[in-house]
Amino acid sequence: MSSRVNIVRADAADAEKITAILSAGFYADPVCRWFFPDDAERERLQPLFFGPIVDMTLKDGEIYTTDDRTAAALWLPVNVAEHADSPSMQEFYEPVLGSFYAKRIGAYAERSSANHPTQADHQYLTFIAVQPDRFGRGLGTALLRDRLDALDERGVPAYLEASNPDSRRLYERLGYRQLGRTIDMPDGPSLWPMWRDPS
Repeated sequence: MSSRVNIVRADAADAEKITAILSAGFYADPVCRWFFPDDAERERLQPLFFGPIVDMTLKDGEIYTTDDRTAAALWLPVNVAEHADSPSMQEFYEPVLGSFYAKRIGAYAERSSANHPTQADHQYLTFIAVQPDRFGRGLGTALLRDRLDALDERGVPAYLEASNPDSRRLYERLGYRQLGRTIDMPDGPSLWPMWRDPS
């Protein structure tokens, strides 16, 4: 890989490709494995899970991707003064995915919302993924550095929830710190809430 990774902002024409990146990149993720325990079902259902999230982020936030569309990062602005409870993800996904999966997604959403920081406006990195055949080439780090540099220039903090120890270590190297608690799924994995002050 060259030392230069070109980052571009995605638009509606990229929605299907971004959904595919997320679905493939999160196939082995602990939380997605908990959402969809059966491997074959996970492969089939994850595009139905990620598709609406991509559409919502294109509308309300920003998605950045590599110019070859092999990695993507989804960011949402959080204004804590206007932060309100979002519609129930369980109710939204039940007709799409069925009650078993929708209940698990709803449990995740409730715990995530309850643990979300409220001390300052910030940018929330909801998902970042790389196509599996491009793992280990620095694409995720390049996506993060590009946006974090821009947030630093504006003095804006950032928040995320790490879903595995490897990603948690990467985020720590980029200036995120753990908030001293975990978000625990019922009989499932934990996530680590992490905050980054601008530097």
